[in-house]
Amino acid sequence: MATKKPGNRPAHPKKEFKKELAVKMETALFEIKNKLGEKKFERRIKKAAKILMHGLHPKDFSGSNGPANGAVELSSKKIKGLKKAKAKKQEALPG
Repeated sequence: MATKKPGNRPAHPKKEFKKELAVKMETALFEIKNKLGEKKFERRIKKAAKILMHGLHPKDFSGSNGPANGAVELSSKKIKGLKKAKAKKQEALPG
């Protein structure tokens, strides 16, 4: 049997973004790193990045840095709910 070699495949965009997010959090939370210690801090940063990335899909990422258009699109249910709330608010306004 032949073994698989990693080759020169590009990294998954979601994984790349998660790593970049972890690096940014590390630099922003440097003071906590000294108090917790290296190992605990790295583990918590990794978990935080995973939680923040939850719900994002590879299609949400363009070829550039970060999610496409800077944000994740709202679901159709949320949009319908927002429209209903806006309509009710306008009906309640006098005049």
